[in-house]
Amino acid sequence: MLFKPFRIIKTTRPAPGWLNLFSWVLVGLVVAALVLVILFQGYRLEPRPFVPLLIGIVVNVAGFLTLTEIVLKRVIGAPVSLSRPRQIFDYCIGVLLIPSLIFQHLVLPLLIIYQTVSIASRLSRAGILKIIFGNIHQRPVRMLALSFLSLICVGTLLLSLPQATNDGRGAGLLNALFTATSATCVTGLIVKDTPTYFSLLGQVVILCLIQLGGLGIMTFYSSLVVLIFQRLGLTDRRTMVELIEESRQVDIARLIRYVLLFTFLAEGLGAAILFLRWLFAFPNPVQALYFAVFHSVSAFCNAGFSLFSDSLIRFQLDTITNFCVMGLIVIGGLGFPVVNELINRRTISQPLLTTIRRLTVHARIVLSTTALLIISGAILFFFIEYDNALAPLPLGGKLLASLFQSITARTAGFNTVNTSILKPVTILIWTILMFIGASPGGTGGGIKTSTVAVLFLAVRSRLRGAEEVYIAGRFIPKEIVYRATAITALGLSAVAGGLGLLLATQSHRFEFLLFEATSAFGTVGLSAGITPNLNFIGKLLIIFLMYIGRIGPLTLTLAMAAPHKRRAITYPHARVIVG
Repeated sequence: MLFKPFRIIKTTRPAPGWLNLFSWVLVGLVVAALVLVILFQGYRLEPRPFVPLLIGIVVNVAGFLTLTEIVLKRVIGAPVSLSRPRQIFDYCIGVLLIPSLIFQHLVLPLLIIYQTVSIASRLSRAGILKIIFGNIHQRPVRMLALSFLSLICVGTLLLSLPQATNDGRGAGLLNALFTATSATCVTGLIVKDTPTYFSLLGQVVILCLIQLGGLGIMTFYSSLVVLIFQRLGLTDRRTMVELIEESRQVDIARLIRYVLLFTFLAEGLGAAILFLRWLFAFPNPVQALYFAVFHSVSAFCNAGFSLFSDSLIRFQLDTITNFCVMGLIVIGGLGFPVVNELINRRTISQPLLTTIRRLTVHARIVLSTTALLIISGAILFFFIEYDNALAPLPLGGKLLASLFQSITARTAGFNTVNTSILKPVTILIWTILMFIGASPGGTGGGIKTSTVAVLFLAVRSRLRGAEEVYIAGRFIPKEIVYRATAITALGLSAVAGGLGLLLATQSHRFEFLLFEATSAFGTVGLSAGITPNLNFIGKLLIIFLMYIGRIGPLTLTLAMAAPHKRRAITYPHARVIVG
């Protein structure tokens, strides 16, 4: 042969310098427009006559330049290669910008979304995101705590804007901090009625905090699972493989893409169902869509925030609304590892029984514990509150409300019955459910269902005289049992400490304060109606409990999962009598 066979490898050249300069000028215009809007509309500064005109000019110029940039990327082609999802995203923004510019609505929000994605893409290509993930690998606990704290600070600033409240004065610093913490930690406790106190801007800020808080904990969990798995030694990694029954290498980017895609698909489906159900219950379709999206995101993220002053009591007999919200709560609370096992490309094409037989031990523990808590909670609530909170409802309504409250009491915070008239025994049962919470990797809080299951299995093994903790033909390492014990003990300590301080500083009844403290730690959001009546110290204590409850169990898990050095000295065993 005269010439050897060869392949043409597709290469891409960096974008032209003038196009990069064009993009950064566009970023500057969007930032300038955002700053002007915050200053003169958010804080309602007294503007000069030309300021509104200037804001309009900057926003419109940035909009037209964004359309130009999208077209240029398409025309230039090879030098600026974009992935197909990014191309679709650009096209969608371009299509939405055209009517927005014509009718002068939603131009700035679309520009902010577009620039956020563009900047993230540039950071990724520059390798800065890799540095950030490296910092997560080195200092995961600090990165987790600081990320939520930063989001809370930004939310507090935005909710303190005069434009964020209907009275035009803005939420006070303490109320803004409380609401931002509750939304970011997807709790749902409120000191001000969300639909009447906060304006549309304030409600959108709360919605964004809920979404970012729910996504933040899931993406952090998924990232750190991979990072911890990668830094384990050979023996520990083999043990982990045995435990989770997963031998293939996990790609962190693929995992996060799955989390994001599934989240938006689930929330989109829930919003569509609620929109169709509420379409004729609102004056116009836009309002119905807004309410549907807000409650779908709040339900999936297990936040419990509602745009109805009575939560969902008005829908206590609405089967479609109840089951839609319940489904979103359960799916969001199961955690991405279990959801990934149940719903993926392989399981969709195979029978349900085959999928169930192939479930890992973790998935079986989570699903069985979740089902047991839901069923037992519904039965107990039905019989205890039959002639009290459920008295006005027909039999079908009683069953539906019991099931709804059993699900929402563990994680979400919505309610379809009046929680201020519950019997003390019901408050005790709900307190236990709230303390247990959702499952690892989900949007809910608490010490997690798998933690309680591991403790139960450990107690059962000791009662049977077994040396190891077994389930489904596999043993659970002692490190996991120790971790579950530590998480439970520290969780109880946090609730007990918060309750003690609340009892010392508040004048409310004991069971109500216990309910409030556990709801805050479990990031549930249910309340006996005393949250707005807490004093300054009480609100600060609840803020602290919400923050600790959101990052505490995961932080402890990370700290205990870190590699430990082998001790140079081995101490003799001590005999201690317990029990």
